[in-house]
Amino acid sequence: MLHFIGAIEDPLIYGFSLWLGWGTQVVIAVERWRKQYGERLEAWLDAWSEFDALFALGTYAHEHPHDCFPEIVEGDRIFEARELGHPLLPYSACVRNTVRLNGDTAYYLMSGSNMSGKSTLMRTVGINTVLAMAGAPVRAQRLQLTPLHVAASIHVNDSLQEGSSRFYAEITRLRHI
Repeated sequence: MLHFIGAIEDPLIYGFSLWLGWGTQVVIAVERWRKQYGERLEAWLDAWSEFDALFALGTYAHEHPHDCFPEIVEGDRIFEARELGHPLLPYSACVRNTVRLNGDTAYYLMSGSNMSGKSTLMRTVGINTVLAMAGAPVRAQRLQLTPLHVAASIHVNDSLQEGSSRFYAEITRLRHI
């Protein structure tokens, strides 16, 4: 079908396409196809997107054999990672951290100079959580977690028009999270 649609743009066919009413014929054929298969299209796209997602996760697992599969457990909230690293950084440049969030340690307070890795650490925890919840391997020596939702407050803007200071914007974002 797409071949016929694209053929209209071929300089050798263009003159004939005008004479034969090619555009009208293609529209009629597309409408006939839509009536015959249109109701199934959503199911086909859902199946294809699931296949594509699983293929991407499988490819990632194959390309990163040193990454481990996480252990998803039930019970109280927990995120315990040993040698956690950012999966988009090369192994040689990846700074690894041990992160433990559980009933005893519910949050971290991070401070430090600019460019010291605070945002990268937050992104590392977030992206590895998303990978774990998708069933993919994670950049860690070991990761144990309960099902979690990822939320963050990074890059919040103030607004003079809305009368919102940066502090108020941060508080509003944190309240939402």
